[in-house]
Order: sequence, then C-alpha cells, then structure tokens
Amino acid sequence: MKLSKLLLSSAIAVAMAGMPILGQAKTVHVSYNVAEGSSWDKGAQNFKELVEKRSDGKYTVSLHPNASMAGGNDRVELEMVQGGAIQFLIKSTTWLTGLDPKFQVLGLPWLFPDHDTANRVMDGEAGAALMKTVDSKGLVGLAWGVNGFRQVTNSRQAIMQPKDLKDLKVRVPGIPLYLSIFKALGANPTTMSFSEVFTALQTKTVDGQENPMSLIWSSHFYDVQKHMTIWNYSYDAVLFASGGMFWNTLSPEDQALFRDAAKEAMAFERQVVAQEDQTLPQKLKDAGMTITVLTPEQQDVFKKALQPTYDEYKGKLGKDFVELFENGVKDARQ
Repeated sequence: MKLSKLLLSSAIAVAMAGMPILGQAKTVHVSYNVAEGSSWDKGAQNFKELVEKRSDGKYTVSLHPNASMAGGNDRVELEMVQGGAIQFLIKSTTWLTGLDPKFQVLGLPWLFPDHDTANRVMDGEAGAALMKTVDSKGLVGLAWGVNGFRQVTNSRQAIMQPKDLKDLKVRVPGIPLYLSIFKALGANPTTMSFSEVFTALQTKTVDGQENPMSLIWSSHFYDVQKHMTIWNYSYDAVLFASGGMFWNTLSPEDQALFRDAAKEAMAFERQVVAQEDQTLPQKLKDAGMTITVLTPEQQDVFKKALQPTYDEYKGKLGKDFVELFENGVKDARQ
C-alpha cells in the first residue's frame, strides 16, 4: 500500500510538472500496460494522430506503453486515471473483472464465433450495457477494441482433446471463470502476475499458458513453448476509457472530439488484430512452434465438456445479462 501511494504521488507530480501554460497545447496522457508495437500501441498512435490533427494544436497526446507513468503498476495506473493525472486508459476486460465480475461474460467458452460477430455485439446493446458498469468506478467508457481470441500453449504435447490437458499446470489470469474452465478440463490451473509468466515457462514451473496470439508473439513465448493450439475458446476485448474527473471538465465539443477519435482508433486496432490472426500462426511456426488448429468437430468435444461451467457462470453473472450477449450474437449472425 505504501509503495502504491508513493508511486502514485510521484507520478502525479511528474504529470503536473508537464502541465501547459496559457497559450500552449494541453498535453493529455494515454496509458496502457502492454509494449510498443502491440495492437494497443498502434491504436493509441492512431488516436494521437486524430486528436492532434482535429484539435488544431489545442491538444498534444502523450503515449505511455508498459504503464510507464505508473511504474508498470496496474492499480496505480487506474488510480491515476481516476484522479485525473492520466486522462485516458486502454485496459483488457480480463483485468477489468477486478472492478466488476460482469466482465467475465466475454470469457464464456465460445460465446463469440468470430471477430465480426464480436465487434457487432460489443458495439450494440450488450456492449453498451457492459460499458456502463465502469461509470461508478471513476471511468467513462468511450470505445471497444480487441485483445483477441485466447489460445493455449504448452511445452509437452499438442492439445487436441480434453484428455491432453489432464494434469497440465497452466497459468491463467486470476479470474474465477478461467480457473473453473481449466479445472473442468482436467488441467491444474495456477495464477501469477503476467510479468512472471515467461520465467515460469522457461523454468518449467508451469507447463503452459493461454493468451491471444498477439501477446504470445510479442512476449516471445515461442522461445519457451513448443505447442500452440488455436481453439478460440475465449474472447478478450479492450476498453478505451477516460477518467471521469478529467472528462467532466471538458466542453461537449471536446468530449465529442475525444470520443470520435477513440472509436476510430479502436476500429483501426481491431483491424490490426484481425490481420495478426491471419499472419501470426505462420510466424509462430517459423519460430519453432507446432501449431494445432482444432476443427469444429474437435471444438464441439471441448464445448460439451464445458457446458456445465458455462451454465454455472450464466447463473452467477445473471441469466438476463448473459442472454443479452447470446441474443446479440444471434442477431449479428442473421
């Protein structure tokens, strides 16, 4: 707690030191806890270009990959956005489950069949309902981007059926849904900070992990993992948000400027991820991984095994709430 407060105080002091004087462009900061060159970073770069061009010099946008203003600390990063020292935030919905468990709905096994369907649902009534959950957390949701469909890697064997996961020690995010999914499939799921995952894989502390391909690639997991199974079992979106304290100081015109830029930037970011899904399997194969792509029939075996887990979390998250997404999927596919 003391470290968190110290990091927060130091970062706010740095931010305030950079505040503009009268007549200069106002600097706004965008923070995200992934690296330069990632799809999030490319989306943020697009946001920067749009805002600086359309504001005619009124705003300068400063980008902070790896949550650098917050010392890489997710909690401090959030506090700085809530407090106004950082104006904009890009965050995975997997992490946002810590703010509200309803964000787990996106991770339900095979809820979304493809990117196009997911985008339509997230931009519709269901996505709007989920976005409103951050209103009471000192945030203002502006647009949805995508982290990607989550795939599983390991160092032991190809995963083609549930029994291939039996007793595998797999790192998962510290979210009840993911723990339940892998336990139901016979694996031994464990949680740890993402920053510790590479070393844990390298030392065989864990056998495998699951993440979107873009993160598997950018984190160099192919250096310490032999096998990857593409099964698209779970979906992970990203939220582009502003801090409520900052947002409420803006004129309606500036709010429209930032909201429109965020939506366009996240639409661009989605295109980046969709393209990476087409190119990264070959890149990972060239890097030495064995790539297994599950057929629809093979996926159905996993779906059947996980149906009780799906039903359990549908009850926990709220039947009507989950059906808002299920019906959104049906409508998007018509």
